[in-house]
Amino acid sequence: MLKNHRCTLGLDTNSVVLKKRGHWYNLTKCLRKVSQVSLRHPNTFDHYRSYSTVIAEQQRQIFEGGNYVIHPLSQISLIIDHPHPPQLHRVDILLLFLHATSLSDIIFKFNTSFPEDYPTLTRSYIWHRSCHYLVLFAVTMHWATCFIYTPVVLTYYWSGYVPRGYNTFLTSGDITNCCASDKYFKALFVCLSTFFGTGFSTYKVYNPDEFIIHSTIILYTSMFMVYTIVFLLKIYMTKYNSTMRYHGLINQVEAYMQQKQFPTLLKKRVFTFYTYKYEGKYYKEDAALDCLSDQLRHEIIMHTCNKFIHEVKLLKDLPANQMGELMSYLKPETYLANDLILRAGDIGDCMYFIAYGTVAIYSLKGAEIAHLEDGDYFGTVALLMKDSKRITTVIAVEITHLYRLDAPYFRHYLMSNKTIRERIETLSSKRMHESVVQDEEYRHQQEKKREENILTHRDYPNSQ
Repeated sequence: MLKNHRCTLGLDTNSVVLKKRGHWYNLTKCLRKVSQVSLRHPNTFDHYRSYSTVIAEQQRQIFEGGNYVIHPLSQISLIIDHPHPPQLHRVDILLLFLHATSLSDIIFKFNTSFPEDYPTLTRSYIWHRSCHYLVLFAVTMHWATCFIYTPVVLTYYWSGYVPRGYNTFLTSGDITNCCASDKYFKALFVCLSTFFGTGFSTYKVYNPDEFIIHSTIILYTSMFMVYTIVFLLKIYMTKYNSTMRYHGLINQVEAYMQQKQFPTLLKKRVFTFYTYKYEGKYYKEDAALDCLSDQLRHEIIMHTCNKFIHEVKLLKDLPANQMGELMSYLKPETYLANDLILRAGDIGDCMYFIAYGTVAIYSLKGAEIAHLEDGDYFGTVALLMKDSKRITTVIAVEITHLYRLDAPYFRHYLMSNKTIRERIETLSSKRMHESVVQDEEYRHQQEKKREENILTHRDYPNSQ
């Protein structure tokens, strides 16, 4: 089990927040410091006797409570705990306000903790991003709702009085006579209306600070709407990326066939091949497997070829380690119906296993010998012959998926195993004998037909 690393470097410095480069991190670091125990709090030295004990408490807060726990003796706790405006310096009040309204701090915390707190939802990228967006939307609306009352809060903590007549829609002219829930839900209604564009003109504003606040919310919600559209497009492209790439590939193939003026029958065969091979989703298998370790690639190959391994009886006595190595050297090939796979008389440099499909075997003279189906193999006779010539022609009867094994790997993995070598030699001898017999029978039939034709012409010389 992996454990979270907690660095202990730099604890002898005055700052207990670990240092990182970057202006954005430095800004959030400064904002987080006001939530730690502070020397400026009036009650700090009632509980801690020295400066070193305050630093030790700051360290303990980070390592035990995290960076986002508000200490009861921090600067921000003064605003939370005091019902009346505290006697602080105005710069402190401004920092507290920036920290309290810092959306970036909340988003940063959510981005780092969400995958750990909700691992089930992070297994799928779409689920992860959708849940992330919903929570981000809720946080955004809440932040914008609270931001509407910024002038009132600043005036209250800056000057010590509550302004009258702020935003008549929200407060009916007197903010002190409205309960918290009414103020919150009215402000939330304004933010949602602005976000969905249902009409901002309904809410009248008169003061300059109201114009500034509402303009900021309009700008922010507009930017968030753009983010929403981009997010939806990204989710769509993520979900249907392979389908879109497949249709793009088909469009390229169609344009190529039109330029080369393919006949209709050939076009249909090409489309049939791509439909069968990719099944409507385009992906690069080699690119997906190249970055994996050898062990993981081996497990994937064994899983995808599991049915094939059980159906090929020739390989049942092959050791597991050699079976895994052999699978990595098999090259998949797909043939449509009536495609020529092997031609009699050609030089053979490989053999084939049938994963699924049917092929027809023809002798050198053209006589049909047999049909081979799932789990069978062919092409071994030429690899055993001195001249390496094919003695049969093989044609696909239907869409057939084959695995090709080149001659060097055939000799290394199969012919080196005594039991498998005996099976190959026995079957190859049998097939060679059947081919010769079929050729002889086919030759006799052709000679018989030729003799019959000669006799027919001799008896009826004037017949057509």
